[in-house]
Amino acid sequence: MQGSFRRHLPAFSIYPKLVLCFLLVIVPIYAISFMMNQSSKQLVEKQLSQAVQSQVHFYRSSLDTEISRLNQLKAEYANDSDFQRLATAANLMNDFERVQAILSVKNKLHLLKSSTPFVENVKVYIPLLDRSIIANDLNDRIPADEMQALLNPASMQTLIFRFDNRLLISQLYPGVVRPGQQPILALEIELSRSKLKEMLSGIVQSNDGHAVIWNPDSDWYVADGPLGPLESELRQLAARNANLGTDVRERPGSGSVNVNGKNYFASYEYSPVTNTYLAVYMPTEQVLSPITRYSRWLLLLSVISLALVALFSFSIHRVIHRPLGLLVDAFRKVERGDLGVAVKHRWRDEFHYLYGQFNQMVARIRVLIQEVYEQQILSQRSELKQLQSQINPHFLFNSFFILKGLVRRGEQELSLRMLDSLGEYFRFITRTGQEEVTLESELAHVKSYLDIQNMRFSGSIETHCEPLPGGWKDVLVPRLILQPLVENAYKHGLEDKVSGGKLAIRFETEAGGLAIVVEDNGDSLSDERLQALARSLRDVGRAKETTGILNVHRRMMLTSGGECGIEAARSPLGGLRIRLTIPKRRENEHVSSTDRG
Repeated sequence: MQGSFRRHLPAFSIYPKLVLCFLLVIVPIYAISFMMNQSSKQLVEKQLSQAVQSQVHFYRSSLDTEISRLNQLKAEYANDSDFQRLATAANLMNDFERVQAILSVKNKLHLLKSSTPFVENVKVYIPLLDRSIIANDLNDRIPADEMQALLNPASMQTLIFRFDNRLLISQLYPGVVRPGQQPILALEIELSRSKLKEMLSGIVQSNDGHAVIWNPDSDWYVADGPLGPLESELRQLAARNANLGTDVRERPGSGSVNVNGKNYFASYEYSPVTNTYLAVYMPTEQVLSPITRYSRWLLLLSVISLALVALFSFSIHRVIHRPLGLLVDAFRKVERGDLGVAVKHRWRDEFHYLYGQFNQMVARIRVLIQEVYEQQILSQRSELKQLQSQINPHFLFNSFFILKGLVRRGEQELSLRMLDSLGEYFRFITRTGQEEVTLESELAHVKSYLDIQNMRFSGSIETHCEPLPGGWKDVLVPRLILQPLVENAYKHGLEDKVSGGKLAIRFETEAGGLAIVVEDNGDSLSDERLQALARSLRDVGRAKETTGILNVHRRMMLTSGGECGIEAARSPLGGLRIRLTIPKRRENEHVSSTDRG
């Protein structure tokens, strides 16, 4: 059963096995490389996240330090003696003293502006003089709308506020001004957007990256370029952190965001000093470009390796598998009976030796088969002659027994008919030089035999023989194959029938052959006898004695090469049903035993 299972397995040739072996070697290597690449990628992402967060923290802390210093200086300037004296006693000064005081204040404003690059300009408004002092401008007036923005209480609630696309820090003295009143002085510090953008550009150092300072309460931002779709991400960030405590909002954060189908690595940190977020967005492909480049090289190496594996396997296929395949094909031809096959190999290697030995083996097999086959044919012919000779004395005994009974009863006319039928019968069977006859002659012989048996049983057995189908009259069959079947029906099924016996001979055409059915309504056939007969037909080659039905079956097996024979079953009439199949061979297509392979 195991061998049968292996024969039904799908063919798995050497070439896919070679490829599979090579893949089993290189796949673990590339799997480890892939895992190392992924691990390196995760490590780079982690280190990058830490580096960017450290950078964001550094710039955020530096900016907070500068803004805190400016916030402290503005308060100190508001309480400076020169500022206070000019704001409260300017009308008591002469022109020289007033000019000196204004120059002193202007110098201090210029010193404040020059102390940090993030200050664009510094202004102070003194209502007593009804003029402003500006660090880097000769204009002595502050526009009314700008002055109104300085005096707006909302501007005092935040450190940095926006006016006319400018970022301002204001300081009033005194700190609380009632509606309708003016302060003694008002200080304004304008932050430099250009310097803030330079700082942000220094963080990302990339054309595709973005850095932004954004105040969600006053809705202003400074970015190193067009903010565009990143604005929605910032608003979502502010919305998520709006209801969180200060300690939670001050924690730095990072992650991946997708903006318009492009992936960014984002890192941000909240500044409690300015109430702003410093956020940095860098393209993921740029951040991971070394790892991506390594991945591409790994992919290229994998493709080249697979190509080399395929090429190397194909080379082995040509050198080993193709000659081996030719040898396998030659063996298959030998299995199908083609012993004229011969294989050649032009290279003088191991396959050259194998091919030579194979050719010698096939030639030797041809010689052995010819010798054995000739002996087998001679044996089959001898056995056929012996089987035919066994029928003649058996029927001769039965026929003379019937004739004896007729003569004893004085039935002269039936005795003459019996002698005529016996004459025809023995004329047919004494043709010892003829091994095969036409089916028409064989059927005529059976009809002579039925006439003899009808005279014996005096009409107590009803016989029916169908006419031979068209096209089968000239078909050659071994001599004496039907009469033993009919004789068996009389002897074992109908001999004890007093009346009502039935015997029928029918013909059934099938593809490439003809089935001859002989059946009776005998009562003596038991299931055990039927099973024993079926076993004997299957094991006819091991039977010690071959007479009757087994005789015919054995002869048909010999003459047809095992393709035809007898099948036994119970007839619908109640007795035995014998079905004999014969091939279609006409008289002019006679083939001798030595010609059949």
